[in-house]
Amino acid sequence: MQMRKLYRKRRIALINALTTHFPGQVHIHGDATGLHLVAEFPGINFTESRVEEMRQAGVRVCPVELHAIRKGYHCNKVIMGYGNLTEAEIEEGVARMKRLQSNT
Repeated sequence: MQMRKLYRKRRIALINALTTHFPGQVHIHGDATGLHLVAEFPGINFTESRVEEMRQAGVRVCPVELHAIRKGYHCNKVIMGYGNLTEAEIEEGVARMKRLQSNT
């Protein structure tokens, strides 16, 4: 039971960070339960180079496109895990994403 509360707090922290740093620019899917969610960013394509740039900045995401059966329809979506991160790490990671996005 304690773990569910902990993961719920982390999920809420991720959702709050995304909607704060990307107001009106992100759609969140699969946020009801679990240890990850999908964030859709209209107008942003998560190319290999963009994902690598994020990784080098300390932010790890997984493009949905890698797991899609029909390719080319999910380039603007990433899977974001939060199970092993603190709320502060989640906030910092999303802030880094925003800074990287602002620099392009």
